[in-house]
Order: sequence, then structure tokens, then C-alpha cells
Amino acid sequence: AVVVSGDLTQLGEPAQYARVRELLAPLRMPVHVLPGNHDVRGALRDALLAGVDTGPRDYLQYEARVKGLRLLVCDTIIPGEDGGRLCSRRIGWLEAALAADRTTPTIVAMHHPPLLTGIAEMDAIGFQPASRAQLAALLDQAPNVLRVIAGHVHRAMYSMCGGRAVFSCPSVDVAIRLDLRPGAELGVLDEPPAYALHLLTGGELVTHVQPLP
Repeated sequence: AVVVSGDLTQLGEPAQYARVRELLAPLRMPVHVLPGNHDVRGALRDALLAGVDTGPRDYLQYEARVKGLRLLVCDTIIPGEDGGRLCSRRIGWLEAALAADRTTPTIVAMHHPPLLTGIAEMDAIGFQPASRAQLAALLDQAPNVLRVIAGHVHRAMYSMCGGRAVFSCPSVDVAIRLDLRPGAELGVLDEPPAYALHLLTGGELVTHVQPLP
């Protein structure tokens, strides 16, 4: 299966989602999309999530099965803002989904990674600390969560949240410059695009990062 971790478009316009649908159509495997801060929920739902039970009203959260693995898709966007969070309704949905199955290997997917990057301007538009603390409390009780996967930060990064590994996928667009100086301005680089391959093997999840030529 393919997970597209948000920001499918720049402006969230219906014509842009039509182009996304056209580009994804040749794929022979299931595609699971989630919203990023550049997306518009209604247009994304209409174009790519028709017929999917997207959970609490006004949000795009759902569960999918990929053979022996469970995927829980979370909606972290705040319309009109670049940062992200999980409000009480969204965190409640995730809490119930995790409590319903404590054994199936599970990946939790969201646009904003629950980690601090050390890149000041990215952290300013990152996952809100209160939401990160709430998520950590849930993950601490969910040992079958093998990975939290995300996008947003345009770099491959690894961290922990609630004792679970967090991975942010590099971008197929520009990369964010790695500049850890306090107050450094956000910069971008035209690095090779890349994607991640998450492989469940021997009961463990291994993540490969594959650059594209």
C-alpha cells in the first residue's frame, strides 16, 4: 500500500486534487491519503476518500488494513494555520481505535510529526506540545504500535513519542535545510526526492529511505 502523508496540493483546489487522482491512478496497490496544512478537507474527501468512513465529523481519520498490519490515519491540521494538533475529538477517536485492538501490528500516520526537529522555524509550525503529550500517553499504552509516520518537515527524521518510534518521511519536493542555529531563517534545498518503504518482516517493522534519481 501507499501512504501519502499530506500536502497533496499547494492550494487545496478541486482541479489540483483531480490532477493528484490522475497521477495516482496507475498505482496497482491501495493508496491511503491524509490531510496536510496545504490541503482542504472537503475537496480532499470528495476527490480521494469517497466512500471511506472518515471518523469524527469535519475531520479525516480512518482505519485501513494492509494484510496483517493496521493503519490508523489521523488528521492533525488546523485550517488557516501551518501547525498541527489533535483536538479532544480526534485524540478520542485514536484512543478508542487503539483500545479496540492491542495486538495487531499498527502504524499511526499523521501529517505533523510528534517530535522536535531542532530547526526553529519548523518547530514553530509543528505539532503542538499539548497534543504531543496526549499522544505520548496513548502510545505508552499501545505496545503494538510499531511506528508513527509523518511528513510536513521535508526531511527524514527519527525520534520517540510515548516509547514508540516516530519517523518523518523526506519529501518528493524540496528539502528543508538542516540549520540548527537559534533564530536561523527557514531555507530549502533542491535535494533528490525520496520516499520511505516500511516493511513488516519477522514481526518487526524496518524502514528504508529510498532516494529517487
